Amino acid sequence: METLETNEIRDYLKRAPKRMYFDGRRMVNTMHVRLKWLSGIAIGTLDERINRRSGNPSRWEPWKFPVASAIRRHERRKAVIKFGR
Repeated sequence: METLETNEIRDYLKRAPKRMYFDGRRMVNTMHVRLKWLSGIAIGTLDERINRRSGNPSRWEPWKFPVASAIRRHERRKAVIKFGR
């Protein structure tokens, strides 16, 4: 198993697939895969990236998203005001 670089970008450059390669019959473009991988590395706050790099990713729990729950609560409240219970 390869060792991980301490710097995420250096590790990305070392382990990411080549931009294009020849598979024997044609040229294969893997740029989309490289960019998706890079966007996955770049997403999140500094604390989230450190935790992800150390192997402790935070769980994504969409039902605990406070803005979305506030929007749903406001919509329910508007419906109660408009139509009653």
